[in-house]
Amino acid sequence: MEVKLYSETLAKISFLLMAIGTILLSLAFWHFSFGPLMFIAGISIVISVSLFVANALLTAHSSNKNVIERTFIVSSVIWLLFTVLAGLTLAINLSHPFLKVSHVELLKLHAHAGLVGWFVQLIIGVSSKLLPMFMVSHHVNTKKLNFSFYTINIGLPIGIIALYLQYKIGVVFSAIMVVAGIVGYLSFLLASYKKRVKKQLDIGMKQSALSFVFLVIPLFLIFTLLLNIDFLNRLTLPLSVAYGSAIVIGFITSLVMGQTYKTLPFIVWLKVYQGKVGKVILPLPKDLYSEKLAIAQVWLFAIGFGFLLIGISTTNTTLVMVSGILLLLSVAFYNLNILKIVLHKPTNK
Repeated sequence: MEVKLYSETLAKISFLLMAIGTILLSLAFWHFSFGPLMFIAGISIVISVSLFVANALLTAHSSNKNVIERTFIVSSVIWLLFTVLAGLTLAINLSHPFLKVSHVELLKLHAHAGLVGWFVQLIIGVSSKLLPMFMVSHHVNTKKLNFSFYTINIGLPIGIIALYLQYKIGVVFSAIMVVAGIVGYLSFLLASYKKRVKKQLDIGMKQSALSFVFLVIPLFLIFTLLLNIDFLNRLTLPLSVAYGSAIVIGFITSLVMGQTYKTLPFIVWLKVYQGKVGKVILPLPKDLYSEKLAIAQVWLFAIGFGFLLIGISTTNTTLVMVSGILLLLSVAFYNLNILKIVLHKPTNK
């Protein structure tokens, strides 16, 4: 948004409440407890998100740049608030049932509001600004992003209402709208890639590109699940798990890991070496982490994720276990690189 954050104090309070709420919620889920612990956790998270949303909206209000990227971010934080309020409602409904719709169906509503409304829209808003910048792509038409915004934000509410009312045609129509919006976004990224000045992609951008390949998987799976094909009926549960895993692990996690190598080294580099630029020979931001470790991390992640999808879809527990080990190793390598970046000490010639 190219303006100063409205309040760092609000951000710190929001972070603290989210950290406390997440730990308490994890404990409640672990013990399958729907009593006071879950309510305290839920309220803590709702307050945290409310402060975050207020901070984001006030920051957006102070910006004069009325661009589609900002619109996506504003929309995403509103969907986030809806998601956590829906989650708190589900928690109350578990211990004191008052909603007539099946809890499983309500969980689908909650999950898609979070995955598509919050995660996907936030990613579109941020990445449509950052990725062309990292690839040095100029004059990319944003009309496809406008199309994505409207199709996603028309299709998603229709899908949520249809899920609540158990109206199948509405759910299918919603899926078509949302998928069309995501395809429009991917088309925008492809156009940015074709217009890039920087031909050679670094490891961070390669993993980011891989995440968008993974995104195509749930776009196919959603229609496989909605069409109720007879011979696939017995695979509905594993395919549903594969669908969620492809979004959360394959797309979101992989993209965040890839973009970490593009943003965090620069942030740390700027903090460590500010005031020294132009005076001495300095390392580059990419020198703050081990590229060999990053390459090994990406390969382990890609292979592990592939095994995970195959293992889940075929209900092969051995493959799932192997994938878990590979993904754990990948995340360990990732964390080693993160520590290397964060703990970097000044060096110059």
